[in-house]
Amino acid sequence: MILADGGEAVGAVFLGAIAITVTVVVVWVILAAMLHAFSYLVLIYYPLSIAVGILTGIGCAAVVVVGDLLTAGERTARTLTPAHIADDGFFGRPPRGPSRYFGWDRAWPRYLPFQARRDIVDAARAAARFLLGHSRRVLSECDELVPFLLYLVFGLVPHVVFALAFTAFAAFVLMVCTALVLLGWLLQFIAIVLLRVADSVISRVFRLSTRCVKCYEVTRLPSYRCTGCSIVHRDLRPSRLGVLWHRCECSAVLPTMVTRASGWALRKNIVCPACDHGMPEGTGSRQTIQVPTFGAVGAGKTRLLFAAAVGLCEVVSTDSTRIEPLDDYSAAELERAGHVIAARQRTVKTAHGPTPEALAILVAPENRRPFELHLLDAAGEHFSMTDGAESLHYLHSAETLLLVVDPFSTEELRAAIPDPAAVGLVVGDSNPEDSYSITIELLRAAGLKTKRRALGIVVSKVDDLRRLGVDGGLDPGDQDSIVRWLVDRGLDNLVTRARQDFKRVRYFPVDSMGQSITDPCHPIHTLNWLTQQVGVTLIPAPAVRAVFPVKPVPVEGASS
Repeated sequence: MILADGGEAVGAVFLGAIAITVTVVVVWVILAAMLHAFSYLVLIYYPLSIAVGILTGIGCAAVVVVGDLLTAGERTARTLTPAHIADDGFFGRPPRGPSRYFGWDRAWPRYLPFQARRDIVDAARAAARFLLGHSRRVLSECDELVPFLLYLVFGLVPHVVFALAFTAFAAFVLMVCTALVLLGWLLQFIAIVLLRVADSVISRVFRLSTRCVKCYEVTRLPSYRCTGCSIVHRDLRPSRLGVLWHRCECSAVLPTMVTRASGWALRKNIVCPACDHGMPEGTGSRQTIQVPTFGAVGAGKTRLLFAAAVGLCEVVSTDSTRIEPLDDYSAAELERAGHVIAARQRTVKTAHGPTPEALAILVAPENRRPFELHLLDAAGEHFSMTDGAESLHYLHSAETLLLVVDPFSTEELRAAIPDPAAVGLVVGDSNPEDSYSITIELLRAAGLKTKRRALGIVVSKVDDLRRLGVDGGLDPGDQDSIVRWLVDRGLDNLVTRARQDFKRVRYFPVDSMGQSITDPCHPIHTLNWLTQQVGVTLIPAPAVRAVFPVKPVPVEGASS
């Protein structure tokens, strides 16, 4: 019994040992198999899947991001248009400079950086949508245990690697694009600054200016009507709307810079920003010289300008210089001046209106830059009342002024000739000093400094002075004699004030009744001196210059 019981115990132990051994072997085999399989995963599958995930992520990122950038133009809803700029206030502020009161033009903005920024943001959003959508699709297939376990073993690593590679390469592409956009924006900004400086320097060096012949407003930034539609562009400087070109809402391409626009493609489409009046062709690409006259009614201002304009045409008739009126009004006035001077007719009194219209003439020498002459003749009533000249805004911007003195309106000659009509005279209705005082006080009230300007003082009606024998001592070649002649006629206060008020003063006895241009009393010489004060010699002919020296000699009582 005891033996039997002991044998059974030994057998049980033996069987247990066998069972344990078998179990260990089975577990060992299973673990070995699992380790073997895991080694394949680690050493073969995962490296391959990681490589494929990286390549696939990079490829998908390139396709998604670059493809979205390349097709950005097809997304019209995300395209910045002129309406966004002009109507919706995309920039958040008005333009700087003279065009700030008009707002932004209806033109397409620069691609860099404005539209490019939108395209980069859209590409980033497209990459995020693609990655999130791909992840959702993968995870939606793992809603049960077995697919989820298979995903954990076989899909998680490549999925994470794909997501990381996609994100990293998409970010890299977007960063490269952002860097290129910033670099392009910086280069454009530098180009804008340089082009604006060049435009300003060219304008200053060549004295280019824009002066309206209708309202006389002076502007450094004219407006331009589009060549493809009726839209007026107020600011064609290099800006957020373009560096070398602005593209209108109608897709017409317009050159930037005033010197390019006025001197080239838009020279016929120039508009005054103050009154919207069409300006002469090429305005802004050349110097403009205003010659405003002032003086009493009947002093001879209109006649003087007519004779000067006709004399100018005569001077250039034998030269290669081209001269032509700049608008229809000027053409009609120039033709009328020719008839009046040729026939020695009396000049019709200038009508008293709010503002005169300029007799605008283009002078284009063969070997020199062309320039504009604006001859301005306001009715004498403007200079006989304290506030009469307030509407004559051109007086504020003119660099030279021309005072016309009627010698027969002085007290001495009024006393000597009590009945001017009996001897065929039309005499000014007020003292010359009154017209001078009214004009100068107007300029001072406007805060303008006359010391920076030149003044020409004309003693008109020299032909009548000679005819009546009261021109004694009046020598056109001697400034002292003219000053003495004016002082002797009671205009010493005018002479003194002119010397104190202006930087340069010169006196001219003038005969406007059709004398030869070689006569030193011809008005063309007065006009020539005025243009010389702003750097332009109007009369290039040596014979004429010999009669009237280019550099007048300073005299006592006047500075030249």
